[in-house]
Amino acid sequence: MNEPEFVVFKELINNEIIEKYILLSQTEYSRENPISKEKHLRWKYLQNPSGLSYAINGYCEDKLIARISYQKKNFFFNKKIIKGANLCDLLIHKNNRKLDNFLKLSNQFFIRKDIPESNLSIMIPNEISINIYKKILNLNPIGSLELRVIPLINFIIQKKLNIGILDFLGKLSYKFIFFIIKYLQYFSKTKFSSDEVENEEYEKMIKNYYKDNLIQGERSKNWIKWRYSSESSIKYYIEYIFFKNKLIGYFSYRKTDKYGLEIFVIMEIVLIKKNLLIELSVFLMILSIALKKKCDLILSLRTIQKSNPLSSFLFPKVPNFLLPTPLELFVVSNEDPRSQFYDINKWKINMADLDIF
Repeated sequence: MNEPEFVVFKELINNEIIEKYILLSQTEYSRENPISKEKHLRWKYLQNPSGLSYAINGYCEDKLIARISYQKKNFFFNKKIIKGANLCDLLIHKNNRKLDNFLKLSNQFFIRKDIPESNLSIMIPNEISINIYKKILNLNPIGSLELRVIPLINFIIQKKLNIGILDFLGKLSYKFIFFIIKYLQYFSKTKFSSDEVENEEYEKMIKNYYKDNLIQGERSKNWIKWRYSSESSIKYYIEYIFFKNKLIGYFSYRKTDKYGLEIFVIMEIVLIKKNLLIELSVFLMILSIALKKKCDLILSLRTIQKSNPLSSFLFPKVPNFLLPTPLELFVVSNEDPRSQFYDINKWKINMADLDIF
C-alpha cells in the first residue's frame, strides 16, 4: 500500500488551523505546555496587533502533520519601519520525520526566503534544530546572543539541603537591599510603578528609545499590551521607571521553573536616560524582586547592549564555551549579505522579541 503523499500549503492561520495545531502540539508536548493550549495559540497567532500570521502547513491527506509558522513583526531602523516576522514553531509529527518532508516544509521560508508580507525575519533555534539549519539548510547565524546570569546561592543551597537559616538570610537580604533602594531612589530621583501609564506619555518615551540607529523590534503601546497579555497563558510583569516623575522606561520579567530551579527571567529593559545611579537603582530593584520571589537565578538573554543596567560586572556574562548549545541569532532575508541586517552589532534584540514564552 502506497504511503499518503506529503503536501505543503501556505495558509493564513485561522481558528480551524489553531484546532489542528493543538492536536499536533499534543503529540510532542504535554497538554500543560502553552504551545498545546488553545488560549495561548489564539493569542500568539490571531491577536497580534501587526496582523494575522502565515504558516507553511504539511498534510498527509487531510491531516495536518507538520508546520512552520511566524508572527508578523515590525522592526525600526534609521527612522524607518521594516515589515518583518518572527519565525517559530517548526514541528513535524514524529512518525513523519523524514528529510524529504523537512525539505519540502522548509523550502519556502529558508531556501526561497519567501515569507509573505515580510522583508526581514529572525529566529533563535533550539538545541535540537540548530544543527539542522546549519548543516542541511546551510544557514549561518549572524552572531551569538549574550547570556547573563546571577545565581542567588543561598536559595539554591537552601532548596538542596533544606537549611532553615539560609531562608532567613534570603529574607534578610531582601529587606537590606530594599532599604538601600529607598535611599538610592531618593538621591537618584527615581521611582518604580507597576501601574499602567498613559498612552501619550509612553509613546513620547519610546520615540527616544528608537533613536540609537540599531535594528530593533517595535515597542508601541499596542505591542506591549499584546506581548505581555494574560491571554498568553504565561504571567508577565512590567515595572515602569520614572525620573523626576517623568517616564524614562520599563523592565519586564516572568518567573519560570527549569531543572528544578526557580528562574527570574528578564524579558527586556527599556531605558532612555543614561545615569549610573538610575541604572544601579534598576539593577537593585530587579535583585530585590527576585529575592522576594525566592528565585534561584536571574537570567537575561539579548544582543550586546552597552547602555543597559545589566551590562556590568554585577551581572556576569556566561562564556559561550560553557554553553552546551550556542545561543545564536539567525536572520532570513533576501537582502545583500553585506547588508547591516547581517551584522549582529547593528541589532538590539531582547527575549521579548524572540519566540520565547
